[in-house]
Amino acid sequence: MDVSYLCPRLITPRESIAPAVLQVAGGRVASVGRPRRDQGATVELPGTVVPGLVDLQVNGFQRWSVLRGGPEDITAIGRALLAEGVTAWCPTIVSSPEEERLAALDAVAAAERTGARIIGVHLEGPWISRMRKGAHDESVLEAPAREVVARSLRRHPGLVRIVTLAPELRGGFDAVRQIVDAGSVASIGHSDATFREATRAIDAGARMATHLFNAMRGLHHRQPGIAGAVLTDQRITAGLISDGEHVDPAMVVLAFRAKTAGRIALVSDVVPGTYADTTSGMPRTPDGALAGALASQSEGIRVAVRAGVAFEDALQAATLTPSLVAGGPTGRLEHGLPADFVVLDDELRPLETYVAGERVWGR
Repeated sequence: MDVSYLCPRLITPRESIAPAVLQVAGGRVASVGRPRRDQGATVELPGTVVPGLVDLQVNGFQRWSVLRGGPEDITAIGRALLAEGVTAWCPTIVSSPEEERLAALDAVAAAERTGARIIGVHLEGPWISRMRKGAHDESVLEAPAREVVARSLRRHPGLVRIVTLAPELRGGFDAVRQIVDAGSVASIGHSDATFREATRAIDAGARMATHLFNAMRGLHHRQPGIAGAVLTDQRITAGLISDGEHVDPAMVVLAFRAKTAGRIALVSDVVPGTYADTTSGMPRTPDGALAGALASQSEGIRVAVRAGVAFEDALQAATLTPSLVAGGPTGRLEHGLPADFVVLDDELRPLETYVAGERVWGR
């Protein structure tokens, strides 16, 4: 479908144009620019236009689970995420026995490709630290054995985009190199690594940290830990849960100020509403540990902005940066790329969601 959209304001997110015209041809961005007198017919959009949001950590949504569900559950999650402005996502498979992990990979591979685009799977464990396991099942945690890791990476070549692991485990640094050599992103997370161990993992090729500050050795002025390594090394992108619960808003601001532009990737870490006890308003394990989040990626932007992060920086962290981490073509409105975008209201809430230039959700 070829169409021109008139936008009160458009953020690519590398630049902001107000007003703007977004021209779509064949589901891709044909051009972005200011309106012209000879523009011809346009469709007027009711709010600020931004790239579709990209979420690298989605364990499930509403009543559907990535790990426990089949292909139809994965498809349902992708469709439901559209209402949150998410147009690209990584189904996330948490620590589990190998047969369950491989079955979940099969389910993702077989899912119908409708709704938000699947840009790859995020394997979060089981090669993580028992000391920093969070809500993960300790009984399935293990050190990364080369052949076991390879079986997950080879199950559907190119499907696994991110692997979270604790590099300090036996064989961990070799696993980082193995993951990178396979074309995937090695992410430090659920780890008790020291500052030096984290830096060694970055030297080995790790380029992401999973949910900065959560389930990792924290920041101390004499023992900077993983958080210190991530905040001071610009080679690595920090995943960050900005729901107002996992990380204090002041620390969200600190992370944005410490990292250079484009080195924070907001993630939701959202789980199904039935995943854990939510009587406190947050998913928790019986011992009180946080077990993922309920807030969406769009809420993460709003929390960051309320905390004092510039809207443009928060937006980049939820669009362009996570897309670049995963190697996807989404997260920006540029010539030749998919015309996936969201219309936001004045409170930064999604009004309409478009995939390949077509309206797929609205309120």
